Parts: sequence; structure tokens; C-alpha cells
Amino acid sequence: MSAAQEADEAIEFAEPAGDDDIAGIDDRIVITATGAPESIDDTGKTITVIDEAEIDQIQGADITRVLERVPGVVFNRNGGIGSTTSLRIRGSSNDQVLTLVDGVRVADPSSVGEGYDFTNLLPGNIERIEVLRGSNSTIWGSSAVGGVVLVTTAQPRTGGSATVEYGSRDTVYVNGDVGYGGDDFGVSVYGSLFNTEGFSALASGTEDDGFEQTAVGGNAYLGLGDTVTLRASGRYSDSLVEIDNGGDTLDTQATDQYSGNIGADFALGLADVFAGYTFAVTDRTSTSSFGPFIANGTLDRLDLRAAIGLAPALTLNTGGYYEWTGYTTNYGGDAKLERRGGYAQLDYGSGPLHLAAGARLADGTLFGSEVTFGADASYRLSDVVRARASFGQGYKTPSLYQLYDAYSGNPDLTPEHSDNYDIGIEAGSADGPLFAALTFYLRDIENQIDYDSTTFGYFNSGEVQAKGIEIEAGVQPVSGFALRAAYAYLDTEVRNGPNAGNEQGRRPPHALTLSADWTSPFAGIEVGADLRVVSSSFDTDANTVRLDAYEVFDLRVAVPVHERFELFGRIENLFDEDYQTAAGYNTPSRGAFVGIRTSY
Repeated sequence: MSAAQEADEAIEFAEPAGDDDIAGIDDRIVITATGAPESIDDTGKTITVIDEAEIDQIQGADITRVLERVPGVVFNRNGGIGSTTSLRIRGSSNDQVLTLVDGVRVADPSSVGEGYDFTNLLPGNIERIEVLRGSNSTIWGSSAVGGVVLVTTAQPRTGGSATVEYGSRDTVYVNGDVGYGGDDFGVSVYGSLFNTEGFSALASGTEDDGFEQTAVGGNAYLGLGDTVTLRASGRYSDSLVEIDNGGDTLDTQATDQYSGNIGADFALGLADVFAGYTFAVTDRTSTSSFGPFIANGTLDRLDLRAAIGLAPALTLNTGGYYEWTGYTTNYGGDAKLERRGGYAQLDYGSGPLHLAAGARLADGTLFGSEVTFGADASYRLSDVVRARASFGQGYKTPSLYQLYDAYSGNPDLTPEHSDNYDIGIEAGSADGPLFAALTFYLRDIENQIDYDSTTFGYFNSGEVQAKGIEIEAGVQPVSGFALRAAYAYLDTEVRNGPNAGNEQGRRPPHALTLSADWTSPFAGIEVGADLRVVSSSFDTDANTVRLDAYEVFDLRVAVPVHERFELFGRIENLFDEDYQTAAGYNTPSRGAFVGIRTSY
């Protein structure tokens, strides 16, 4: 069997290889726990997988509607699609979540916190999303404090698909992919176009703020004999959004993003090895009455990873990296940073028990050495019930902007550190007829980096704590009918400084997503509904401005009209709920959308 054929049966290393299985990825296999393929039933980490079928079922161009099905995930957005979109996991900040697309770290090094703006990611060409909740810097390094989001775009497989939809606010969304997948060679190409007239981002505004984006990308593999597989991927997106910056303005922001990777898998008997290079470039140009703001962020990274079988029940997952990041702005920003390091984790699995423990040593040009530890355990109590627990440390280095911005930078900042504990029990599997999971967690963060609006600078504010409960449940009481629930309780506290004792801003204590889907046994008509319920919260750590609770109900339908064609439609925010996730900024009102999808 060639190395490329072996890729049909297991996901390869996720960073920077990207997860490809030309026949589709097994949802019970995950990457975020160890950096290498592992059954989700063997890890003590808390992980959720969203597959292509579920993404298609949800419909639309808004990634938040997809990821809000993960317990513990909330979003804040300054307006509609295209506006700055921040993801939080278990009360983390957006820049404390590590995001990878096809194995590439896509956060913008020139942004304030070096977090990823999810507005640049539309779901149409996504094949799979894996979300790890909790700190895991032992495997993933800097930024893996709140969690890790691993996104896989359309992988090589013979055939293709296309979707066209139109709806409210003159919104057009077109996406598609085409590919070929063989034993030793596979390639896929995908693309999307999105355009909307939008609505005023500012709640008090009157002029519409539109958004448009073009995105293209591709993935490929080439098998060389029985032991070597070459892999490559690339992605480009070009976006323009109209923003309300301090008023009902005509300001805009244009964003160009390029990312890619190239590497090779080596199947060496007892060891599987990956070596690769990744890069990401983000160019942003913002216009306003003060003139343009131009920023450029770059990342280049070399990775070497290996999974080594030391004994039938013992595996060593290990690797090393060297990374260069840089940023420039037209306001004097110009800095570079180098990071390097390595990690090792031992994984033991025998019968119902699985144990893992490891450590990472990271070394940077500014902050010296960082050592993080992690461990997890999973024990199957019966054929359907499993207990799990994990401990993970995380760290987040200050962004180049926070360190060196000419106006607000502070070169004396130190990295944030976190300790995360969770314990849980689950029954069944998420893709089975019955599933339930209960998780308790606690995370302490030290040296949290915040912005001081009185000194107009960044500083290490001290300690914050988040603890909570997550509940997942799914049931298929009869054939063709499924119910799902994802609930999270979150309790946050600022432990130091002028806001000591307060809740962290934009961290609602309660968030619930309920979903129901029914497929007609006659014509195959699919009807679905989603209810998102979020409790009230404060807009900032000062706890002076409150964001009201809200409930948003979406209704969906899909009708097969041919073996290869499907008509679909939905009404988002059916009851026209008026709410905000960031004080002073609008969210979408009721909207109706229709479309057609084909696959071949």
C-alpha cells in the first residue's frame, strides 16, 4: 500500500499537513489532543467535531451559526457579517484561542492581540471543524489558552459541489469545489463569492454597511512509493467591509490574506514523521477621516513532528518548530520576533484505559524559556460510558502590536499563563442515536494583558478565573428525527486591579443552543430549527454597561428535487429579536434566504 493510500484510512499530522482523507474524514478521529491522529474516545481532552453534512444542514455564510453549536463558545461582533468577529471559548479572549486553517496558524501578527478575526472565514468551503476546549500549549504552543480551533477546507476527492443562495439585504453567496482523489495523487480547488448590502453596524446609524469577499484555495497530495507522501495547500481571500468607526461613518477596511503549506509525510515502520513549512500573510488597509491605516502581518514556520511506537501500548508524540513573525504599519510599527521549541508527550492505551502526559519547552528572542505541562486520562466504564479528565497549561506571548506600537505599546509586557482543569463523563457517541456529556472545568490565568484607557497603553493586569459546566445531549427518538442541545454555564471573576471582584466583560453566564431536525420518509424533505438563548452580561470588566439577554430562532428547510440537486431556504431570527453582542452595535434582524445546491 502506498503512503497516499494509507491517507485514506487515517488523518495525517494536522500542523501543517491539513487533514485529508479523500473518502471523507472519520469524525471519531481527532488531531487537537496530541497533534497526531487519535480516536476521540481515547483522549481525556474535551473536543467537539462538526462535519461537512452538519455545516450544509445549518446553511448560510455566517460561521457563528455553526460554531455556536459547541458548548462554551460565544461570539462578539461589531455589526453584521464582515465586521470584527471575536470567538471566546470558556470565557477566554479571542486572542487566547489558537486557530488553524489546513494546518496554518492564520492569526494576524499585526492585529492588536494577534487573534484571528473569524469574519474572514465563511463556512461554504469548509469540510470539517474540530474544537478543543481548554488550555493545551503542551502540544500547540502560544495562544492555546482558551482552546484550539482546527479548520479543514475541501480535500481531494473525485467530484465536486456548488451552492448558490440569495436573500435579505441583497445578500448573494456562491461557493463550490471540484477535485480528484486517487491512490497516489489527489487535488482539490475551491472558491467562494459573497456580497451583501448589510445594515448599519452602529445601532444609532442609518447608512448600510456592506461586505464583500472573494476566496479561493486548494489542497493536493502526491504519493512517492510506499513511504513518502508530499502535501500542499494554499488559500487566498480578499475582503472589503464598510465600518462605523466612532460614528455613522463611511469608513472601510480592506483585508487580503494569503496562507499555505508544503510538506511531506514519511511512513517509517514504527514511526510516522512529518516535516513542513507554513506561511501566512495579512494585509489590512483601513480608511477614515484621519487618513489610511496600513498594516502588514507575516508568519513563517518550520515544523518537524513524529509519532513513534515505543511498545504495543505506548506511543511518543514529539516535535519541534522554528517560527518567525513580523508586523509593519504606516504609523511607525516595525518589529520581528523569533520563536523556537519542542515538545514530547507519551501516550499509553490498553483496554479501557488511556493516559497521556507531556511537556513543551519554548524559547523566544524576548521572553526566555517557557515550560508547559499537560496530562489527560480516559477510562471506559462500560461499552457506552466513559470518564475523562485533563490538566493543561497554556501561555500567550504579547503581540507585536502590544509590545511595540508607537502610541500604546509596552515592551515590558510578560506572557500570560494559564492552568486548566476539567473532568467529565459521557455516554454514547455524538454521531450515534443517543449521546450525553457533562464537563466541569476551572481555568486560572495570570499576567492577563489588558488595555488601560486612562494611560492609553497595555499592561499585565493580574489574575482572572473562569469556571463552569458544559452539557451536551443528542437523541434520535425515531428514524429521521434528531434533537440536540449544547449548554454552558460560565462564572468569571477579575481577581486583581480596579475591577477586582467583577465579571469579565462579554462573558454571558448562560448560553444554550437547541437544534431539531426531521427528514420526511416520503420525499426526503428536511426541516430543521435552531434556538440560541444567551443570558445578559456586561460589556466591559468595569461592569457599568449591560448587554441584555436574547433568544434567536432560525427555521430551515431543504427539498431534494433531483438525485444531484437540492433546494433549500431558511429564516434567520424568525421573531426579529433586537439584541447586541457588543454595546452600541447592531445584529441582524429577521432575514429570509433561498438557494440551490448540487453535488456530483
